[in-house]
Amino acid sequence: MNKILIETSWSFATKIITMILFFGINIFLARKIGVELFWVWSFLFSFVTIVSIISFFWLNLSIKKFTAEYNETENLKSLIKGWLTLRVIISFIFVLVMFFLYKPIVYIIWKPELEVLFLYSIPLIFLSGMVEFLKYIFMWLHRIKYNFIINLFEYWLKLLLIILFFSFSISITSIISSFIWAMFITTIVWIYLLYMNFYKDLIWNNKDFKKDILNYSYPFIIIAIWFIAITEIDTFMLGIMSTNEEVWFYAVAKSIILYAPHITTAIAMWIMPIFAKMNDENKKELKKKLIKLIKFNSLLFTFIVLWIVFLSPYLIPFIFWIEYIWAVLPLQILSIYLFLYANSVILNDFLDYTWKNKKRAYYMLLILVLSIILNYILIPKYWAVWASIWTSISYSIYFLLNSIEVKRTISSVFK
Repeated sequence: MNKILIETSWSFATKIITMILFFGINIFLARKIGVELFWVWSFLFSFVTIVSIISFFWLNLSIKKFTAEYNETENLKSLIKGWLTLRVIISFIFVLVMFFLYKPIVYIIWKPELEVLFLYSIPLIFLSGMVEFLKYIFMWLHRIKYNFIINLFEYWLKLLLIILFFSFSISITSIISSFIWAMFITTIVWIYLLYMNFYKDLIWNNKDFKKDILNYSYPFIIIAIWFIAITEIDTFMLGIMSTNEEVWFYAVAKSIILYAPHITTAIAMWIMPIFAKMNDENKKELKKKLIKLIKFNSLLFTFIVLWIVFLSPYLIPFIFWIEYIWAVLPLQILSIYLFLYANSVILNDFLDYTWKNKKRAYYMLLILVLSIILNYILIPKYWAVWASIWTSISYSIYFLLNSIEVKRTISSVFK
């Protein structure tokens, strides 16, 4: 019990410090570079995030399932080697693909003036995959203290390097350079620490888990692509189809919303893995825990959403300056998405641990198609407000389908 309490505390600390530093970097950039450049950075970062999530190639999401089964066994060392090998190979492939495709892409999206910035940001794709891999490994190996330190290390390094590079030139290239160096140093330092403090002492066997990892992980490619649609494609499409101003105030709203559900992730991190080992003896107790967790999380985020709705008109101008006041309405609308997304974290984990990840992948694919079509039709008319509305509506549909699937699973499993 003490171990669970300690690790949960580290998990909360990790999510809170990440949220604060991520938000702090965005505030610093918004104030320092101004609205003229902030839309460029928001658009570029959205593109890099989209490609990076695809380059994750669903591998990171498979870690929680396999570590729940094989942690502290003789197979763990082979698992880590398989993950790291696949991570390096797939990330490198995506870097090569983007190197050959970035020119056609910038012309297809009618942004040829960003060609150099797109090229310069390509290393972030590889480094994002490596850093996220390390975070997942430490997190699901129950080394949350290390996960806390790696997040603190990465974000502080980004902020310090941005300040350093800005002393020479306040530009988008300075921001990209800061991110590249911060993530490169983070990757080198933490691969070394993973090896010295953990990996080298594990028992080795010759079992190859790469095929098993890929077989389990295939459905997650749809989940990853859908996650892009619901979190980044709206910003990206705004950048193509609307004005620069729409991009920067929508980006401000999204930067506030996206990290709040990490609170739920921290809670679920230590409760939900027990569903991977569900059996006839413990299933009734697990059902009670699931219901209590959903009720607690719903109450928590009801309070957070009300706080956002009523206080955002005062806090946005105070934090980001008055020129970002137009971010208030999109933020208030996106609070609906925030509530649903935070509760979906629990539902998603439940379905993943009970081998129903394919079902939610199908639901996500449906919403992905609808999201792209409707954003394409309606963004030119309603711009950021519509992007906020559709993001909330599309997630509502997914949340409903997911809830039905969870209820169906509970009825069949917890008889």
